[in-house]
Amino acid sequence: MTLDNEKIGVLDSGVGGLSVLKELIKLMPDKDYLFLGDTKNMPYGTKTPEQLYSFTKKILDFFISKDVKNVVFACNTTSAVVYDKLNFEYGSKIKIFPLIQSAAKSAIEGLKDDDTICVFATRATVNSNKYFTEIAKINDKINVLNVDCTGFVEIVEKRLYNDPSSIDLIKEKLKIAKENCAKRIILGCTHYPYLVDIFKKIYDVEYFNPASALADVVKNSMKNTSKTGSIQFFATKSPKDFILSAKMFFDVEKVELVEL
Repeated sequence: MTLDNEKIGVLDSGVGGLSVLKELIKLMPDKDYLFLGDTKNMPYGTKTPEQLYSFTKKILDFFISKDVKNVVFACNTTSAVVYDKLNFEYGSKIKIFPLIQSAAKSAIEGLKDDDTICVFATRATVNSNKYFTEIAKINDKINVLNVDCTGFVEIVEKRLYNDPSSIDLIKEKLKIAKENCAKRIILGCTHYPYLVDIFKKIYDVEYFNPASALADVVKNSMKNTSKTGSIQFFATKSPKDFILSAKMFFDVEKVELVEL
């Protein structure tokens, strides 16, 4: 099934979802994108399911008001915790593409039975055990190790890449992967690709970014056109901070403040 409406809404708690937007644009430069970073409520990983449901529902309503029919959950936490409920409620109005469910198969390609794959994720995603559930549907012999990486989102959003406490936290989490001989680490939060260069200096293993797998799924549901696409950026707080934090992935010039 292909979708006629060319607008694609992309949501995340902050700039992390831009790593997904980047992959979407690579495959579909002809589409019109609306990216919303819910910076007012960032980070999502420490929020309750009830809070996440409320935040995400308001974003979906915002996208619908903008005539968006296709929404990408460029956020592992929302994909893990509230996708099923919101897809049931909004499925007749919009097509929702969840990150974890779309990327699980690609995440384990090339791994053997009894290999260990490590999931670096937010606390909410870890508690949901969603990566384990989705991977087990494909191969239940692969060992899935969840690692709560609370604090990583703040490193990215506040640009604390060189802060000694940031490096110590990253080393602490990578030590867990090392000790368990992880063959691959899933970047289970869209903020984490910003940290890969630091990761590799500490533990040079394969890092899997789910964004490209999700982009493939979205592309297969859309029609190709020859037009030139556009991008609009929205944030629920501090557009100037959003622009500064986004620079690794996008040279964002204008972000519109939106109150949900």
